[in-house]
Amino acid sequence: MFKILNNLAHQRPFNSSTEVRITYVCTQRCLQCVIPFKNTHTMSLEEFKSVMANLRDYGAYVGFISGGETTVVEALPEMMMEANRTFQYATTLVTGLYNKPEMIEPAARICLENGMHIQTSFDGFGAIGDELRGCKDYDTTVTDRMKMISEMRRSIQKKSKKKSLLYANTVISDKNMEQIPDIIAHVKKLGWKSTIGLYHTLTFSTRYDDTMVVRPGERLNKLVKFLKGNPDIMNLDSFVEGIAPYVDNPNLNWCPFVESKYLSTRTTIMENGDVHLCKGNPIGNVFHQSLKDIFSGYEYQKRLDEYSHCEGCWTTCYTQRYLLVRPKSVSQAVGNIQKLRNTRRIEL
Repeated sequence: MFKILNNLAHQRPFNSSTEVRITYVCTQRCLQCVIPFKNTHTMSLEEFKSVMANLRDYGAYVGFISGGETTVVEALPEMMMEANRTFQYATTLVTGLYNKPEMIEPAARICLENGMHIQTSFDGFGAIGDELRGCKDYDTTVTDRMKMISEMRRSIQKKSKKKSLLYANTVISDKNMEQIPDIIAHVKKLGWKSTIGLYHTLTFSTRYDDTMVVRPGERLNKLVKFLKGNPDIMNLDSFVEGIAPYVDNPNLNWCPFVESKYLSTRTTIMENGDVHLCKGNPIGNVFHQSLKDIFSGYEYQKRLDEYSHCEGCWTTCYTQRYLLVRPKSVSQAVGNIQKLRNTRRIEL
């Protein structure tokens, strides 16, 4: 609590959520992503420990360890243990699960033995899934790995107080809209929970594909109706309700980083130490600077000034966090709390 109050007193965000991307190496070639085409650098274990020390000094509460494909990193189990010592509330391993079982199992086991969470993606069945994720036999491969981890969790956590949340994110695009109800049902059958996101090209790791762009119309309205109030997805209803209006008119003229800069800031640390907020250039580098200096510096303030002119976004990474801490009504606040309680109940 001291670190939170100290940061707020110095007009710095308390850094509620941090994503650390440890590698650009990936086993998939997703239509929406540029990560595999950037470089093949991977953060070393010593570099990762340095990042974690920097985060502990500043204050770190919710963490996501991502890639690329994280399970290709040999030191991933050790990294996850270091992350678990750093993030005070929750640590999540993000993996596409498109890898050999023996590459996935060690890190998955570490997560399950220590109550860390695991997030994957499930964007489509058959040819649609293969096209969206840029690989062969996507749905059957990922299904097999999800099933493996569910069985591991049941075995490891049956008598343990530590519980791990397993969930799969599905990105809504023009290509997979009709499959999403079946995807959510499939994910539930595997013992995982679901989240949904909306295709965007907002950040430095995304790329534009016109065939994926979601457009207004009856197809989208039908899907939103299915998702609203759906107990099988973890998204806030306020986020779901805003999807169609945003697609119809994306000029929101507000930014979570600006409107709620102390509570809603989400930090992304790249494999080379660069620190990003959302779009735009890095605001610093944790290999050479402390987070205190970065969030007190010129580049951070400059980025907030730029974001004050942003047209806005509707993403689970940024917008949903803002909707959680800044509900528009008492009923929305109550709904947020109920949703969090209901969807984060873990049943083995």
